[in-house]
Amino acid sequence: MRTTLTVLKSRLPQIEKAVPFQEMLPLQLKGSVSGKTDKTSDVACLQEMAVMFSCLKANEFNESLCPKEVTTFKKCYKGYIDKKATKKETSSKGILVPGKDLNYKQLNKVLKQYPNQSQGK
Repeated sequence: MRTTLTVLKSRLPQIEKAVPFQEMLPLQLKGSVSGKTDKTSDVACLQEMAVMFSCLKANEFNESLCPKEVTTFKKCYKGYIDKKATKKETSSKGILVPGKDLNYKQLNKVLKQYPNQSQGK
């Protein structure tokens, strides 16, 4: 008895012809992108930092006993800063690098190169 109730309560798939598509807004991209959400919270060298802190904790925060971990972390962080600086430099110049994440200025440049076609065409 219980299984028949659950079968009766289950929902049947919707018939596509019975529910036609209604376009509320035009299906096209806008001409530009806002830069509101371009801020990212990157965490740099998390693994290296964890290894360094575990070594420091084991050695009562004596930095001279963990030179390998400290140099590894510093090297990783320097690489992160260099990558961030080159990314900022290329984005400020407007250079488009294919296959990379684009910021809002670069996206706006691409959208200007390929504008929307009008509805009548």
